[in-house]
Amino acid sequence: MTPRFLSGFRRLALVLPLIAWSWATAAEPARTVILVRHAERAGGMSADVEISEAGRLRAEALARILSDAGITAIYTSDAKRTQQTAAPLAQKTGIRPKVVSATDTGKLVAQLRADASGGTVLVVGHSNTVPDIASRLSGGTVKPMGDGEYDRLLLVTLPGSGKASVVTLRYPACSK
Repeated sequence: MTPRFLSGFRRLALVLPLIAWSWATAAEPARTVILVRHAERAGGMSADVEISEAGRLRAEALARILSDAGITAIYTSDAKRTQQTAAPLAQKTGIRPKVVSATDTGKLVAQLRADASGGTVLVVGHSNTVPDIASRLSGGTVKPMGDGEYDRLLLVTLPGSGKASVVTLRYPACSK
């Protein structure tokens, strides 16, 4: 027969690691990654193509929409149009965008996963990279973007533990 104090000690030895694990996972901050495609381009596909007037208006609308979202970091590709799309929000928040090559989505996804600071991050990418990044972050399938689709905004929530989720929103075209 086991002495009563030893039996209690064994229970405590089983329960303490569970409590420590639950505190550790609860302490991991949730992160939200907002993914958008660059605003309307002026023409062409090269990296130095700028956004059009409609694109400039969309970029300003994005800055208004996200001005109170608690953005802590902004990532863009090396294409001028992604940087121009992020510029109004960067100016409004004082956040300097981090540039990651459009061909290195794996590096960007690793950076987004490694950032343990919590908060909300904006990523401005391309029609072929935005769904791919969302899929890699969430582990799910994300519908491809059409060439003329500039209004989709994807919210990827990365919880401290558990499965990530993706919410699709639309933000309107803009005019003066």
